[in-house]
Amino acid sequence: MQYAPIALIAASLGLAASIARADDVVCKPTATEQGVSIDKAIEKAEALGYAIKKAKRSRGCWEIEGFDRNGAEIEIRIDPASGDVVKPAK
Repeated sequence: MQYAPIALIAASLGLAASIARADDVVCKPTATEQGVSIDKAIEKAEALGYAIKKAKRSRGCWEIEGFDRNGAEIEIRIDPASGDVVKPAK
């Protein structure tokens, strides 16, 4: 029996699953008076060089959509508790 093809298939499935999970970023809930406001999240994204088109709350994170310096569309997520980028631009 040949194990190499089975190992290759198993590795491919594992890689695909990890890529899918990486896109499903969820931030922990935070009280609205604590943490980073949407205005601060937008300021942070602009400081990173992005032009903002839309900002909203999604899966507990601030989801920022816009454009990078080259005009390419981007989407980042910012943790409202820490202000850290939890999903970099893609």
